[in-house]
Amino acid sequence: MSATPPAAAQDALPPAYRDPKAYMNDPRFHRTISYRPSYSSSSPPHTISFAFAGSSSPDAPTVVWLNGMGGHRLAAVLLDGLFAAKGVRLVALDRPSGGKSTPVPLANRVQASHEALLAILAELEIKRFSILSHSNGLIYTLFTLLNLPSDLVVLSWTISSPYVPPWLSGSQLLSLARWVPAPLTSRLGTLVGGLQKVAEPVMRSAGWSSGVVKDWGSAFVSMGTSVPSEPATAAPATNETGEVDESQIQPELLPPPRQLARFRRLNARRPPHKKLFGGEFIPPGMFNEGMKMAIAEGLDAMGLEAMICLRQGDGTRWGWGEPKEGTSEAREEAEAKLYERGFAALKAHLAESSMQVEMSVWYGEDDALVPAKGRAYLRELLVDSLGMMEADRWREIEDAGHDDTLGLSCVMEQLLDNVIRVHQRM
Repeated sequence: MSATPPAAAQDALPPAYRDPKAYMNDPRFHRTISYRPSYSSSSPPHTISFAFAGSSSPDAPTVVWLNGMGGHRLAAVLLDGLFAAKGVRLVALDRPSGGKSTPVPLANRVQASHEALLAILAELEIKRFSILSHSNGLIYTLFTLLNLPSDLVVLSWTISSPYVPPWLSGSQLLSLARWVPAPLTSRLGTLVGGLQKVAEPVMRSAGWSSGVVKDWGSAFVSMGTSVPSEPATAAPATNETGEVDESQIQPELLPPPRQLARFRRLNARRPPHKKLFGGEFIPPGMFNEGMKMAIAEGLDAMGLEAMICLRQGDGTRWGWGEPKEGTSEAREEAEAKLYERGFAALKAHLAESSMQVEMSVWYGEDDALVPAKGRAYLRELLVDSLGMMEADRWREIEDAGHDDTLGLSCVMEQLLDNVIRVHQRM
């Protein structure tokens, strides 16, 4: 392995490559403000933690990222570089109990998250923005759009791997999960945190290349920042010229310029629908550092998010799609109509408020959490039945899983191009 690279080469690297620890501790990813939730007039001010990343220009378009079940504000480090390069700002927040955010009762979780977002937007003086939701972020986005103050405008909504509940999607995995007692579901975050600590040596050798563990971290894996799928050897092999074969070395052990060069070399071999962007901005090993910080802050929110998704626990509701008060309807019948009612209400609300929200959906064809039945159901509802989006704005990516959409260049670069376009239109 060569000596330390020249200072000039080091300075040309993205900030996260030059000093990963300093980058992860950048104050942009660790902001907090206070807000007062409406569910209790006697409650003290609550804290919400969030990241404000991407472009530093106050005139840049803004995307609010409402992430999925395991989402944490530090996930903003994954998109920061690309957003900055494209000239777009990014807001990512921790939901109640996540990060440094104050816990709230489960029944008030969706509403309190919405109120926290409004507080952040007010603090940042943002009036117009686009939304990127991922997975069960759909639940929170729909509530926000239905309850958006009149002085705020949402220009577009990109829906990445939208969650569809198991009773509509036919997901066997989630159907089984629904039979897990609520107290166990609520402890999911503790389980994941413990498994992360135990499994880290395995992850480093296996490269998070398969299995359930990959699903928890696949946003990082998708971006090409994970360790290689082949374990490193004690004595790396040499090629025919006598040089060390870098494919046999854990990328974290390479000098930063070679880490970046390795990513670019491997990415160039990928077909267009599999090209990644993360390694352009983030070095290998960043996932483990981010997970350590998230675990230190606590993962209780993950279990609560699972309960929200599965509608477990007393008072667990989404704030939309429910039958009208006084209507007698069996639970199974009511839940079968949740999405139908919720999106129909959104369509009517947008028409009444004259707000045009350009919608697009991205799925992976190999999405195991939302299998083909669930994707077909949602497509029929949004495209064919309600006509809320054009058919060509529904896309399913070959060989991509549930979280992979977040790391694919073909998804995120088009998202940013669309965001810039709709903001210029206004």
